[in-house]
Amino acid sequence: MATNISIDDEVMNGLKKKAVDLGLVFSTPNEVLRVMLGIRKQDSIIVKKYEDIEITSPSTSLRWHVMPVRKRIRRFFPGYKLPFILETDMGEVKTCVSSAPQGTHIGDPDKGAYIQRGLKNWFDSHQSKITNGTILQIQAVEPGKRYRLLIKE
Repeated sequence: MATNISIDDEVMNGLKKKAVDLGLVFSTPNEVLRVMLGIRKQDSIIVKKYEDIEITSPSTSLRWHVMPVRKRIRRFFPGYKLPFILETDMGEVKTCVSSAPQGTHIGDPDKGAYIQRGLKNWFDSHQSKITNGTILQIQAVEPGKRYRLLIKE
């Protein structure tokens, strides 16, 4: 039987911080509490370690230096405009998921269609590898904080 409880903003912020510390950024508050209380082992919670992004419009990706983020993988990344580190073969890039309708709240986990910020140099140096159907693999090194970008060959 589920019971609903109300918590204040300070407690919710503490729970969010604990979720980040435990690597449970994309888990529900209930799952985070289960781990904290020892009711469920952390390793029993499945956190996907990577996602593939297919480039279907290379001209758009190369012109605007963007990686499309489809709805089915949107929650793999932090919320709208929340920064994260993307490790690339050219160094680290501080970026975020962007491109959402006007009025979208920062942190919305379902909004945003592209990863763009800071990727110009990476796209410029890999333009010969970016063609229709190219698969970019994004690995979650620290979910919600740090990811690694690879081109699947």
